[in-house]
Amino acid sequence: MKILVAVDGSKFTKRMLAYLAAHDEWLGPKHSYTVLTVAMPLPARAAKVLDRKVVNEHYAEEGEKVFKPIRTFLSKQGVEAEYFSKVGEPAEVIAKA
Repeated sequence: MKILVAVDGSKFTKRMLAYLAAHDEWLGPKHSYTVLTVAMPLPARAAKVLDRKVVNEHYAEEGEKVFKPIRTFLSKQGVEAEYFSKVGEPAEVIAKA
């Protein structure tokens, strides 16, 4: 089964991971995992004055902050996953995924 794990690094992400760990039927090598985090875009006025490379690095760093503990958790569970960090309205991006 393909499982989309939408994360934001909040206490709700931690609760969701705890739920997965407590239910063997959801966590294991028989499933395919995609971990997704979505950052809200910077305000247009701010993005215009910043170098595009700086903006992209900002989004990448924010995504890695969210992914780091999740990578550790899934690794300890023996689970491999694909990780994607997107920018946009979270509900819309998650629904499209």
